Amino acid sequence: MESIIVENVTFTSEGHSLKGRIYRPDAEKTPAVAICHGYPGDTKNMDLAEELALNGITVLIFYYQGAWGSEGTYRFANFASSTVSAIKYLKSLPYVDKKRVGLVSHSMGALPLTKVMSGDRSLKTGVLMSPASDISKWLGEGVIDNIFGVFVNMAAGKLSFGPQEEYKKDMLAAVETLNPMKNITKIKAPLMVVVGSEDKVTAPEDCKALFMVANDPKKWVEISGADHGYSEHRIPLQKAVLAWLKEHL
Repeated sequence: MESIIVENVTFTSEGHSLKGRIYRPDAEKTPAVAICHGYPGDTKNMDLAEELALNGITVLIFYYQGAWGSEGTYRFANFASSTVSAIKYLKSLPYVDKKRVGLVSHSMGALPLTKVMSGDRSLKTGVLMSPASDISKWLGEGVIDNIFGVFVNMAAGKLSFGPQEEYKKDMLAAVETLNPMKNITKIKAPLMVVVGSEDKVTAPEDCKALFMVANDPKKWVEISGADHGYSEHRIPLQKAVLAWLKEHL
């Protein structure tokens, strides 16, 4: 059986120390991906990271500013900068092939993935698992008040978001700057969208609308019976992501 190396790491983003974990093959030069976590980040995807590493791909799981012990204040406005710093860190590692780096996201992680990939042409490919699509349906004027309390409760003990009024303004601003439905149209790299047929959080039909406005080449994968976190369907998820990255990274 192949051996891998797993190590906790820190790197800097806008003067803040962010926490992460590297899963990597014991090899000289490997392709690599960073995983953009969802909200609030309960689904760590460490099993996915391990499987990818066992198959020759270095993976960085990282936490945005203010998330899960990373320094700074958690703001949607910091998603992209935290992700850019994660990519820079990955490319600085001596065992990573700088020309073969991509992004993977889960749920709300689609916001930084689509924002960063819309401007960074060096990224080879992206995988969006159960992506948030049109966030104006959740965070827009007139609807955010209905769900803001849920966001706050979900964040308890996990995200350091500061004053609630500032946090709410930050979410409203994200609708303009971080909406995947707008940013995905600017991505030229190959993309795969993976969804669960029984997802009650990011419904397959909403994910399909996002997929339809993405540029080619792209691939749609729907895993029958899977929920938002692929609770009982982790192996089909791993196989789908690995196959895509083997081809496009």
